[in-house]
Amino acid sequence: MNANVAYIPRDTRWPYVQTWFASIQRELLMDWVVELGYTGSHSLRTPILSDYNQALPNLPGQSLGVQARRPNQAFGAITWVNPAGQTSYNGLSVRAEHRFAGGLYFLNAFTWSKALGNSEQALENNVTVQNIRDLKNERGPTSYDVAVVNMSSLVYQAPFGRGRKYGSSWNGLVDAILGGWEFSAINTANSGLPVNISYTPSSALDATGRLSEWRGVATQRPNLVGDPKRPAGASMITTYFNKAAFAVPTAAEPFGNVGRNSFRAPGLWELDMGLNKRFQLPFREGMSLQFRSEFFNILNHTNFGGPSANITAAAFGTINSAGPARQIQFALKLTF
Repeated sequence: MNANVAYIPRDTRWPYVQTWFASIQRELLMDWVVELGYTGSHSLRTPILSDYNQALPNLPGQSLGVQARRPNQAFGAITWVNPAGQTSYNGLSVRAEHRFAGGLYFLNAFTWSKALGNSEQALENNVTVQNIRDLKNERGPTSYDVAVVNMSSLVYQAPFGRGRKYGSSWNGLVDAILGGWEFSAINTANSGLPVNISYTPSSALDATGRLSEWRGVATQRPNLVGDPKRPAGASMITTYFNKAAFAVPTAAEPFGNVGRNSFRAPGLWELDMGLNKRFQLPFREGMSLQFRSEFFNILNHTNFGGPSANITAAAFGTINSAGPARQIQFALKLTF
C-alpha cells in the first residue's frame, strides 16, 4: 500500500537569522543630510518542503513512471521538512534628505542589494526545489530580490497666503483662491522581480508527482539551449523570451541547467502626485475644510506584470497583466 506521510527529523534544530547594519550620516549644506548605509543578514536551517521519497531519474532508454522510480516503493510521496534552507542579503543604501524648511521637504532613498538563497517558503511564487539531492544548484536570487530600488518624495508649500511669506494680508476671497496650497509627489522606480523558468514534466520526467507546493512538489527547470533574448523587433508582451532557447530535458536527466530565478520581469516606474489646500471657515473658531486631490500614476505609465514562465504552456513568454492605470481621486475633510 502506498502512503503519503510527513517526515520531520527528530534532531531538527531551530532556524536562526543574523542581521548587521552600519551607517554614516553627514550634514553637507544647511538643511541637507546625506546618509550611507550597509545592511546584511543571513539565515540558516530554514525548512525546505520537499519529497523525501523523490523519484530517481530513468536510466537511458527507460520511461518508467514516478512510483516505479521511488527509492522506497512501499510509500508514495513523503513530505520532508528539511532544515537545510539558507538565505543571505547584502544591501547598500544612500539617502539624501532636505529637512523641512522654507516650505520644502525632499527625500531620496536608493538601495542596491542582492538576496540569495536555496529555497522558498511554502506557496511563495511556486519556486520549490527541483532536486533535493543537489541543493547547491538551487542557490540563486530569492523571489523577493529587487536589485535596485529608488524612491523620491517631495512636499512643497507654496509661499502664498495667510501665514506664509507672501500674501499674508490678502482678503479672505483672494486667500481662498490662491493661498495655502500644498504640492506633494512620490516617484518610485524598481528593477524587476526574478522569474523562475519551469516546465510541466511528463510521468517519465516527473520527480515527485503533481503534489501541492506545501507537500513538496518539485518545480523542475528546463535546459537553456540558445540565447534567451527576444528577437529584435519582437513585442515584449507577446515574446518576452526567445522561446526556442529553452528545451525540455530528457528522462535520464530531468533536471535542467537553467538556474533558479535566473531571469527578470519588467521593472516598475510610477509617479504619484497630490494637491491639497486648507480653508479656514468663518462659522466657528478652529473649523476648517481640507481639500485633497490625489493622482496615482499621473503619467499613465504602463507597468507590465511578469511573463508566463512555464515553457510547456501555450502562453509561455507572454505578459497578460499590468499594474493600475492612472487613478484620480478627490476628497473633502471637515475639521472642527
